[in-house]
This record gives sequence, C-alpha cells and structure tokens, in this order.
Amino acid sequence: MFALLLAVPLLFEAASWFTSSRTNLAAATVRSGVQWLLMHALNEGNRTVFLGRDGWLFDHQELDRLAHAKRAGNDVHSGLIRLAAQLKAQDTQLLVITIPDRATLYPEKIRPGRYLDVIRLKDEAGSLAALKAAGADVLDMTDGLWDFRDKKPVFYAHDSHWTPEAMKAVALAVHKHVREKFPRLSSAETPVINASILEHTDPGDLARRLDPLHASTLLGVEKADLVSIQGLPQSIKSPVVLHGGDLMRVYDDAQLSFGGGRSPDAGFATQFATLLGRPLDVRGMPQPGESYDDKKLVIILLPMAELVP
Repeated sequence: MFALLLAVPLLFEAASWFTSSRTNLAAATVRSGVQWLLMHALNEGNRTVFLGRDGWLFDHQELDRLAHAKRAGNDVHSGLIRLAAQLKAQDTQLLVITIPDRATLYPEKIRPGRYLDVIRLKDEAGSLAALKAAGADVLDMTDGLWDFRDKKPVFYAHDSHWTPEAMKAVALAVHKHVREKFPRLSSAETPVINASILEHTDPGDLARRLDPLHASTLLGVEKADLVSIQGLPQSIKSPVVLHGGDLMRVYDDAQLSFGGGRSPDAGFATQFATLLGRPLDVRGMPQPGESYDDKKLVIILLPMAELVP
C-alpha cells in the first residue's frame, strides 16, 4: 500500500510533462497529500528537507556538513584570503562577519539531548585563523548567537533565514565593533529617518520545498515583525562597503521569505546603516576584479557554511 501511495504522484508527474496545466495542478495536489501522510504517519520529510523535532525543518546539506559528509567545495575562503591581501596593500580594512547555521545553534531539534555548548566543525578555527593571518578582521557571531537564543529565537522553524531580532542583535554587535576599531567611520549625528512597523507572514522556504502548493496548510505560517526605515539610501560614494547574500537581503528582497510586496527596506544593510549613521555602498558577494578605491572598510556578512562548506 505504501509503495502504491508513492507511485501515484510519480504517475501524475510523468503525465504533467505531456498534458495540460491541469495535470500539473493535479500532480502538485497529490504530492501535497502524500507529503502530509509522510510527515504525519512516518515523520519523514523529503529528499532535500529533513523533518526534525517539534516540526523543525533542516536542509539535508546542512546536516551533511555537521556529519562531516563529503560536501561540494567552493573558493570562498581562498577568495577572501586574496581579497584581504588586496585590501591590505591599499590600506583598506576587511571585516568578515560569520553567522552560524540553524543546525549549529539548534542541535536538540535534530537529536534529543542537553547541549551545553554550540556544535562546531574542527575546520572552522583554522579557516578563521587563516583569515586573520591574511590581515582580515573577523567577528564570529556563533557564541554570541548561542547566548542570544536563550532570549529570543535566532532562526525560524520552517525557514532557513534568521529572525529580525537576531539580525538586529548582529547589527548592534557589528556597529559596536566598528565604532571601537574605526571610530571615524561612525557618525555621532542621528540621521533623519522615517520608520514604520511591518508585520509579514510566510510559511517558510523550507516548508515550500516540502509542499510548494500548500505549505501554509502543511505547517502553518511564521511571523516577522519588521522595522522599515526610509531616509538613508545606499551610496556608491560611501567609504564603507557591505557585501552579503540572502542573510543581508532577506527582509529587503520581495523574492525572499517575508518580503511581502515591494522592498520594505528592513534588512541588515538598512539596520546597520542607521546605527552607523551614514549610507553604505551595498553589494552582493565579492567578485574578482571589484574596485575598492577610496574605501576605508569592506564588510562581508557571511554564513559559516559558506566559509567552511
């Protein structure tokens, strides 16, 4: 019977390649039903998403990282070493901010137990030390967010992104770090801004990977209380460059979780710029050949899983 249940969505999937869009909808509906049975009868996710305790979802690649399974490499670390040397030669400081992943901070949602300390990979210390040796300043937020999780959630249960509260805590920590080490880059004047409170809901990107059609029905929705800030636009003339990916863009980009309609200007770049009191030159992840002429500080907001894949 179980094999038959698994075969039904496969038949619909095959049919959807050759027939109308109605069949695609039927296939998605059947897959939703089978996924509901897998979750509630067998406590199973799917081939890309692991179903943990208390309804928490995890990317299988994230768990492979903790299990020291063979993972696809990348050149992020070597690229940062080269960038640190480039910036050091032109007397520009590089600050790398590392953010732990969800499995690192919430191991009890994967395997029951009382965890007294954060779960780290042995490669992390060496990678961070190599960056420092190359001239980069490193602010590892792992321990700080491990403590913060006792006060407020750092990540969502059904989404891969951090919470607005964790994002603001990191923005405060980075601002304090920059103010102490680079006091001239922090303005003492309070910028004129217009702030508004937004409440956005989303089923979560991991939940949508389980059930693209009925993710909110499968697991409900999660809420983000955002502070949208207008009045401090980005500027390519800023002496401070901020690089980042989804962590930086999650509450700004309407295509990502909790984005809502238009870009709400509620993400990390906006929060940090407001604390710093000056506009930022905001970019994606560093690319070879990028220019940093007249820049004083280059900041990279980076998941630890990118630095140590």
